[in-house]
Amino acid sequence: MPLALLGLLSVVHTSAARSERFSAARASVPVPPSLEQLLKDAGCRTEIAPEQTLDRFQAAALLEDCWQLQGSAHEAVRRLLSELSHELIQLRRDRVNQLSASVESLEATAFSPTTRLKGVTTFIIGGNAFSGSSDTLNNDLRSSFGGSIVGYDEKLILRTSFTGKDLLNLRLRAGDLDSDRNAFGGGGPSQLSELEVAFQQGLVADRLGVNRAWYQFPVGENWTFTVGSRVNQSVMLAMWPSVYPDDTVLDLFTQAGASGAYSSNLGAGGGVMWERGPLSFSLNYIAGNGENGFSGSGMIGVDAGSSATAQVGYAAETWGIAAALATIQNGFNIIDYASPFTLRSFNQPGITTGTALSGYWQPDRNGWVPSISAGWGWNSTRYRQSVNSDGLVSISQSWTVALQWSDWLWEDTSMGMAVGQPIFATALKGGATPDDAGYAMEGWMMVQISDAISVTPALFYLSRPLGADTPQGTSLSQLGVFMKTTLRF
Repeated sequence: MPLALLGLLSVVHTSAARSERFSAARASVPVPPSLEQLLKDAGCRTEIAPEQTLDRFQAAALLEDCWQLQGSAHEAVRRLLSELSHELIQLRRDRVNQLSASVESLEATAFSPTTRLKGVTTFIIGGNAFSGSSDTLNNDLRSSFGGSIVGYDEKLILRTSFTGKDLLNLRLRAGDLDSDRNAFGGGGPSQLSELEVAFQQGLVADRLGVNRAWYQFPVGENWTFTVGSRVNQSVMLAMWPSVYPDDTVLDLFTQAGASGAYSSNLGAGGGVMWERGPLSFSLNYIAGNGENGFSGSGMIGVDAGSSATAQVGYAAETWGIAAALATIQNGFNIIDYASPFTLRSFNQPGITTGTALSGYWQPDRNGWVPSISAGWGWNSTRYRQSVNSDGLVSISQSWTVALQWSDWLWEDTSMGMAVGQPIFATALKGGATPDDAGYAMEGWMMVQISDAISVTPALFYLSRPLGADTPQGTSLSQLGVFMKTTLRF
């Protein structure tokens, strides 16, 4: 708004400048001595540049200033208004045209480059309990992962637009939930217990680093392009086929039931999105090792750590559905959430093709009727010829069903629950039958304390976190309980 006001005020100028502009723009018609004398009688200034003759448009401009100061009570002013009426009308018409041109110019550049900072701070306190038929296994896990956990996650998001339609996004992130020694960070006994807010920059806690860096811009009415050196898949999808969750617990329940097609790959890449009405199409490519220059790595090498995704979606007012197809290079931890047995197969050199069918429905009004989100994933894995693939996973699947109540009981209070099976093996190379399935469940309630603070008690349950790695003849389950406090600024 200050820029707009400055632009409009620039149209208003001094009478001397106006006189000079109109003198240059129009043929000079000198003012007769009688009108010049009337200007003097009315108390109007008549001095102009030396060696110049006062013309009628200059006189009209001087009269305007004089009229604004003195009004039309003076007889000389009234006579001048009558004598110079044509010139006054022309001056005002020209001024309106110039004002319109100035407004159009401002509209073309009205959105100035503006950088905004958004912060999200999350504190976690909780713990994990393990139970099963093997006392030895239970005691080992309780010793390694059974302690109480206090941790945090900090996100600082900077966003800038240069045209009002594009977006430059930079996210800095720090945390202390180590993915190797912390159950909430996915350290054990499996990665399935990793929280969505769990983060640590490298091996050192509390280190702030660049977590996202990408630029997005439109081309025409229907196309949007994204490029970045630290870009993830979700920002390059025109549609996200789930409305769950308002607040997060396990990260695996944020991937629309298909952790293969909707993976966690992060790196250099780009994508294109096309949207027309409810229909959309997206295509993107990410190389996790795109910044590396050694042979075989980079953007398109055999060790690029790449994933390519195509998605077609349809989003109506209260429901949506999308199908996705992704190809993923094995061996680079691109797929995070699967049984330990299946993850070992994904770490063997080869290609995994992930497919997904996901969708949602939500009521017209928030309240007692929940939204429903569901997704299913099917994955096929091929290995390089150099790999002894006998006994490795060839087919794997996953699914999720989630319910969410928004504005439940009180305004800005949400509750949700989800159940599903993380990626598990359903067929092996060589024809053996796997016993790898397990269930995951979560429940939570987010209470908005103020506009900036929310508190979320939550729990999750893993019926068989080790999958096929569970010692034969034994059982093992995991229960996680925590309190999450989120502050936004």
